[in-house]
Amino acid sequence: MPIFQRELSFRIARRACATCLMAVGLTSKLSAAEVEFSESFLKMEGAPVDLKYFEKGSAVPPGTYSVDLYLNNVLIKRQEITFSVDASGQVKPALSLGLLKELGLNAGKAQQDGLIAADAKDELPFDVSAQIAGAAVDFDVTNLVLQVSIPQAYVQRYSRGYVDPSVWDEGITAFYSDYQANFNRNTNQGTKSDYHNLNLRNGFNIAGWRFRNESAMTGGTGTKSEFKSNRTYLERDVRRLKGKFSMGELYTPGEIFDSVRFRGAQIASDLGMLPDNEIGYAPVIRGIAETNATVEVRQNGYVIYSASVPPGAFEFTDIYPSGSNGDLQIKIIEADGRVREYQQSYAYQPVMTRRGNLRYSVTAGEYRSTDQPSPSFTQGTAVYGVTDNLTGYGGALLAQDYRAVNLGAGVNSSIGGISFDVTSSESKTLNGRTNKGHSARFLYSKTLNATDTTFTMAGYRYSTEGYRSFSQHVDDLMYQERAGFSAQKSRINLRVNQSLSQRGSLYLSMDETNYWNQQGRTRNWQFGYGSSIASVSYNLAVSRTQSDPMNGGSDTQLTASISLPLGGRGSSHRLSSNAISSSKGDSSLQSNVSGYLDDQATLSYSAQAGHSKRNGSTAGAGLDWDTPVAKLRGGYSQGRDDKHIDLGASGSLLVHSGGVTLGQPLGETFGLLEVPDVDGVGVSGWSGVRTNGKGYAVVPYMQPYRYNWLNLDTQTLGTDTEINETSKVLVPTRGAIVKTTYAAQTGRRLQFVLRAEQGGSIPFGAQGYDEQGKPLGMVDNLSRLLVFGVADKGRLEIRWAEGSCTVDYTLPAANKELAYERVDGLCRAL
Repeated sequence: MPIFQRELSFRIARRACATCLMAVGLTSKLSAAEVEFSESFLKMEGAPVDLKYFEKGSAVPPGTYSVDLYLNNVLIKRQEITFSVDASGQVKPALSLGLLKELGLNAGKAQQDGLIAADAKDELPFDVSAQIAGAAVDFDVTNLVLQVSIPQAYVQRYSRGYVDPSVWDEGITAFYSDYQANFNRNTNQGTKSDYHNLNLRNGFNIAGWRFRNESAMTGGTGTKSEFKSNRTYLERDVRRLKGKFSMGELYTPGEIFDSVRFRGAQIASDLGMLPDNEIGYAPVIRGIAETNATVEVRQNGYVIYSASVPPGAFEFTDIYPSGSNGDLQIKIIEADGRVREYQQSYAYQPVMTRRGNLRYSVTAGEYRSTDQPSPSFTQGTAVYGVTDNLTGYGGALLAQDYRAVNLGAGVNSSIGGISFDVTSSESKTLNGRTNKGHSARFLYSKTLNATDTTFTMAGYRYSTEGYRSFSQHVDDLMYQERAGFSAQKSRINLRVNQSLSQRGSLYLSMDETNYWNQQGRTRNWQFGYGSSIASVSYNLAVSRTQSDPMNGGSDTQLTASISLPLGGRGSSHRLSSNAISSSKGDSSLQSNVSGYLDDQATLSYSAQAGHSKRNGSTAGAGLDWDTPVAKLRGGYSQGRDDKHIDLGASGSLLVHSGGVTLGQPLGETFGLLEVPDVDGVGVSGWSGVRTNGKGYAVVPYMQPYRYNWLNLDTQTLGTDTEINETSKVLVPTRGAIVKTTYAAQTGRRLQFVLRAEQGGSIPFGAQGYDEQGKPLGMVDNLSRLLVFGVADKGRLEIRWAEGSCTVDYTLPAANKELAYERVDGLCRAL
């Protein structure tokens, strides 16, 4: 039954039931015994009433309805369920044994106890409330919820977040390319300088295998455009080992040893296949731009991210670094030509795991880096939950003239989470000298509930002079003697957050590094306070960087920022200001106004103005537009001596069996939905996603190995379109491109105003059917029947408990300006 009609039927049914119950003073839960109601309570304007099914205790008439299925108060799925009349005359849902198994019924245990026959067929109906003591099935017509209750002894015991591998979907065969393109033009004192960048993430999926390639093209004024492939690899899931197999240009895991780039093969566990056990990590890149600048993020010499930012603080949370360890190089290219560079550590440290859980990796290949030797190596690591509070981990790395062994443990204690490990290495240089050493690492995390103080990470590493990581050993192979080489001696990292109220908090971060054979140290610390009053937020911070003069010397920056809404409640427009003062003499003040220009939040604007001691006054404006096929960006700014133009586009191209579909930027795992030949259909939660002329749309992000609900936005459907099931559940594997199709019907929406041939009204609650016997809807108290998608000429049959009649009709020309058209119908008795 179409959605509009189904909802109307439910409203009528609820109204009838509620009125009857009030009339006779019954409780809200009907008994199975038959109850008779006086129809006089429901007669409206002389219309008779048909309450045959409601008198039996039923909430709805027979038919098929889309309902939410719950098992013991936990939502499992949404599905169409057929409600039919049983021997007692009640309308009940028909649940098969196979469906109950999908919901979580432990059929094996029930068969052992003699509650289910050994030869029971999954496709046959199964009355769980009659077969299993304590089980029940209740239908909440108000919320369209079918609640199945089963005693815990007969429910599969799964961990929270568990999704049975049998429903994992490896997706379709398809090719995609995800792109990010930028173009900038700086004009400084009449001299033009251009910069362009194109980042590509390409993929091809077939039969569970995933081919991936990452490439980038960069260039600009005075430099030749260069296209370089960052890495290419092939991978697939290995379900029995709860991991994945990969081969090509990859990165080793960084939990035990530092992550390195290599060419070879690897098999490693995938935490996403486990129940909610771990949360993935991605670094957040922060910095401050003094002008309209371009920011590049590099890893191992390859550009992995590029974006244009206005003056002030910036933050990137959508970085896709390779591997799980390795410092990131951030380059800020200012509009006046100045370039500032700094490093940000990126490390996914060893963490606690639950008892009996094993994380592993086995790697074999050759080291790969720009213009460096490529020794072959083998590496293996493991992390295992020994007890509820103790995790052991370690690994070994073997290569020509190099070997390293690691052993460590993590403890969950009353004073916090603590891990400690030691890595021993032995390596030989080109001149035959042997270096031996050790590196010890200590990590600590704790939340003090009494004071609401959180040590998000506190770490210390100490390395002896002879210790070499694998990448440092490869560096040694390039030189006979490395004059002035300074190995890292110690490093301390501290992150503390202190809540002061429900809205405010203090934060402190500090990093300090010392080196062997080198005077001085590198130190960076930040201290700040952030809070909000109503919808106004503000932040005060001070940061200091201390290093030797060759690396920029020391600098202290003070920052103050405030953000407040413009307009009434619910307005998207905000005003923000940011002030920066540096001990090197520069200071600046920047203000920005931003917001959305449409109700769908797809078109946004920003306008900024500022002044700095070094660069004078600046002003600029920009637009961002999220379209169904791409995200577009444009901006212009002008300062005292320079002008800046910024253009950008990001999006995706997907080639599949149904053709080519353009979409927004993609994540690692994504979906393709189809509403055949219906364009402009949106998806709830995705403001920029719409189906194209063929009915296809790309859903950019999905969570692998978990239930993903895709709900169509019914407000984007035209009045001539009906979709029987607007919600689907998908469970993709990592990197999969999963597809789902929504059955759609197009036609006219009509309201038949019925009258009986002998005069009078059609009974309230009577059912309408087409010539093929398909249910069309329910007659209301004014003898009106709302239908959808019927032929321009035909016959309707109206049935009620004590009779029936037919309506022959011929429709006039369609009027597309009306939400529905009214048609008079004479109902002749059969």
